[in-house]
Amino acid sequence: MTSPSEHMREALSLAKKGLLTTRPNPMVGCVITLDNKVIGRGWHQKAGEGHAEVNAIQNVFENLGSSAESALENSEMFVTLEPCSTTGRTPPCSESIKRYGIKKVYIASEDISQDGFAKKEKDIEIIEGLLRDEARALNRGFFSRLEKNRPFITAKMAVGLDGGIALNSGKSKWITSEISRKDVHKLRASNEAILTGTGTILKDNPSLTSRDSGYDINDVKQPLRVVIDRNNYLNGEENIFSSKAETLVFTTKHSKIKSKSSEICIMSKNDLADLNNIMSYLAEEKSINTLMVESGSILLDALLAQELIDELILYHAPKLLGKDRNTFSKFGQNNQKLSTIGFTIGDMENLGEDLKITLTPK
Repeated sequence: MTSPSEHMREALSLAKKGLLTTRPNPMVGCVITLDNKVIGRGWHQKAGEGHAEVNAIQNVFENLGSSAESALENSEMFVTLEPCSTTGRTPPCSESIKRYGIKKVYIASEDISQDGFAKKEKDIEIIEGLLRDEARALNRGFFSRLEKNRPFITAKMAVGLDGGIALNSGKSKWITSEISRKDVHKLRASNEAILTGTGTILKDNPSLTSRDSGYDINDVKQPLRVVIDRNNYLNGEENIFSSKAETLVFTTKHSKIKSKSSEICIMSKNDLADLNNIMSYLAEEKSINTLMVESGSILLDALLAQELIDELILYHAPKLLGKDRNTFSKFGQNNQKLSTIGFTIGDMENLGEDLKITLTPK
């Protein structure tokens, strides 16, 4: 006999299909059962289109035809996020659930952006919290934006065994293998925005687009490129301003940028130094759930100092860059009282000759 947890795990698997296409909405999956057998499946496929619950109900009609309505009246629903109860670009899912008389709904995680389906619907048996941790992890960016007023922030670094990221001469452009670099493009595609600083742009002149992610090219939406230019170094002719993706620059009123294809957000130098201001803007004005950081040590250290890093991904290459190396962090040199930061090791994955390590600050 299939357990409720197994049905919810299938709903979570369905939700993941919306990784690239639902933003800024959360990923949601739904399974409907009758007598413990699945009769309908659905997931939120694209922002502005049908939600998971409505798609699953529609799938029941596709599977059962004329007997669908009677089946739904005796069915159970497993959904990874609390059904919406307010009207947005689509009608509320709660109305469809009530319309077809579904009497029991399992909900993995609450949704504080909604009007409290679980508390309002007294005629429906509602069981909350089934695989809640897994559901929240799936939509960690969505919950970060709602609860912290900032995106979930992942910093990525490619390093040698001695912590080096490059030689002072600039000769060591690629430290890691081609397999690791492809994985970075996949990471870019799965994030909604990429943050960098002027040091990286002036040194490497990257375009910061996702080009070889392995995902269906029709599903990939290029992440918003976000640049902090406190000292007005950029002029708008750098690769970051190409038309291949959108660009947002945080800078001062003295900016030299002339690019017409980018968006400029003017702040004072003091406001730009407080990175919380930038993160709040991304959450409130751009609805960014997930932010990837690709930068040098200065911006990374600032984010660490302000406790804004949620996840650190290191691509470790079996190389020593030696005494002339630049290191990925100089945190201890500038912040003596906070010179040690503890991390919890999550995933470890071999990528060719490299090792990918996912870390979470303690």
